[in-house]
Amino acid sequence: MKNSLLFLLLFVGTISASLLLPWWIIAPLAAVLTYNFKTAPIAGFFVSLVAVLLAWLLSIYVIDDGTVALLMGKLFEVSDFAAPLIASLVGGIVAGLFGLAGSFFAPKNNTAK
Repeated sequence: MKNSLLFLLLFVGTISASLLLPWWIIAPLAAVLTYNFKTAPIAGFFVSLVAVLLAWLLSIYVIDDGTVALLMGKLFEVSDFAAPLIASLVGGIVAGLFGLAGSFFAPKNNTAK
């Protein structure tokens, strides 16, 4: 349940923040949310990766006018079809690493005495 809510918040937060702010806003967003949710490190990485990857794929295919495919295609020298996938994967990995960092910095609940 906690990971589902984290995924949903990251997904919606990434799409809405990307409309107004620079692309790297996903990094502090993933770190802060995984820190606040106190997720396990592996969940912090993969939930952040998948949420941002899917959010960027959706926004590239629905909102973008072809700019990302053109720029990323030139940068990585790939086809227009593969460029959004690579861009989304890069964003997902960045978010995943910062989600991992946020989960490592979160204080753990120690109920043992």
